[in-house]
Amino acid sequence: MNREGAETFLRLLAEAQLRDQLAPDPPPWAGGPGAGRLKVQVAAQALTAVRAVDRATVEDVLADFDLAVSLRRLHGSGPRPAPTGFRGPQPAMAMRGTGSPASAAAAPPVDEPDEGTADRYVPIGLTVPFHDTDVSGELYLLSFARTRAGARLFVLWGQPALSREHGLGLQQVERFPVGLFTVTDDRGSAYELDFTHADGSAWVSQADLVPAPPDGIAWLEVAAPPGPAVRVPLNPAGGPSGGEPVAGAPEISPASLSAGEQLLIMLAEDLLLAAAQYPLAMETEPRVVTPRVLQTMGTGLGAIIAGLEAVGALPPDSPIPARLAALCAGLRIDGHEIAAAPADDLPETWLSLLTYYQRRRPDTAQVRDGFAAVAAALPELDGIRLALVGLHNTEGKTALHVLARGVRREERFGPHRLNLDFPLSFWLRDSGGRWHAARPAAWYPSDPEHSIELALVPPLPRSTAWVEVLAGGRSGEVRARLPLRWGSPP
Repeated sequence: MNREGAETFLRLLAEAQLRDQLAPDPPPWAGGPGAGRLKVQVAAQALTAVRAVDRATVEDVLADFDLAVSLRRLHGSGPRPAPTGFRGPQPAMAMRGTGSPASAAAAPPVDEPDEGTADRYVPIGLTVPFHDTDVSGELYLLSFARTRAGARLFVLWGQPALSREHGLGLQQVERFPVGLFTVTDDRGSAYELDFTHADGSAWVSQADLVPAPPDGIAWLEVAAPPGPAVRVPLNPAGGPSGGEPVAGAPEISPASLSAGEQLLIMLAEDLLLAAAQYPLAMETEPRVVTPRVLQTMGTGLGAIIAGLEAVGALPPDSPIPARLAALCAGLRIDGHEIAAAPADDLPETWLSLLTYYQRRRPDTAQVRDGFAAVAAALPELDGIRLALVGLHNTEGKTALHVLARGVRREERFGPHRLNLDFPLSFWLRDSGGRWHAARPAAWYPSDPEHSIELALVPPLPRSTAWVEVLAGGRSGEVRARLPLRWGSPP
């Protein structure tokens, strides 16, 4: 990694952008008054993400850029630049938590209790009805997980309903009566449930069992009045034990991606995820317009690639820039300034999501609500261990829940707000052959293992009988095929 050349590259890029932006007749690729600064900023964020430059150096470069623009503006040279306010708060573009290369190179190990405990993941797929004087409903049990961090149930709350005699609104009663539920095991021991909601998630909880059940118990019973207890087998016939996938051993393929290649792959997938939120114009419209957010996300991609190559973070013969250029062409994004010619060998995952975007219509029907029992552990990838612990559809969206060990929620962001806290490419292929991209949407409060809610794009239909998981990192990729057992609500 040529860290000494990173600052030189950024300053040369800043000078070039100043010349283009302040010229009497700016070239077509110069964009608006703030486009030049954005290109410098996203290139700096990319170099920070691969540990080629520290934040203090980036601040100096951008401050000098702003000063040069301000001085030339005072002397009437060039167009009036858009206000930047770099010294003030910048929630949309700030590089929070990036730190210097030395300070971020290695995170301290996380304390993991119960080192001798074998991990266990069990799909459940059962419903526990509840009713009290105020509210009634159903609690859907997704899975049970027993790891070194403790034991927990992953649950989905059904839409609660007020009792007929209750005249108040849901906001005035306890919508989720967590105190109603009791848990006992086959030995007669009772456990308390400590419910925790994910940040930004209203319907899913993880319920920690206190104390953690010992190894060797055969089942748990979960009960709430007035219904009978629901028995949860912890060693179901044909089910997972010790965290092994239910459909056999996963396939592991080695890889050797550079830091820059992995960053570009994540940027490409972020583009696809953003594009999937916007339907294309109807066929009757004469002209298709790419949403502004996609054009903005394409700004500076050429500068990012040039910067990664300049510091040795991206091999000059890497196929990723050409694939990224082809993706921009498919999304009708211009002004990206990628020098490589568009490739004709896009990954199957990218093609699937690109096709979804190109064929999508505003009246696309929503997927039906429901939950699916799935539980499986994946092999370690780039120091990260993931376990799938549940999946559900709510309000037309699909969420996949995972336990992650080896990641930290530091709110580290790369170019165009790319989330770097989850540095893996993660996809699901449904039984119909369509791929679904997954990215973090909500995190449970920090503990030795992070519980993360991944949003799937596009949503997963309830007709899906099985999924193939594809997790990719710098050192390799893992594939595992898992069956789904869908449950209520209807």
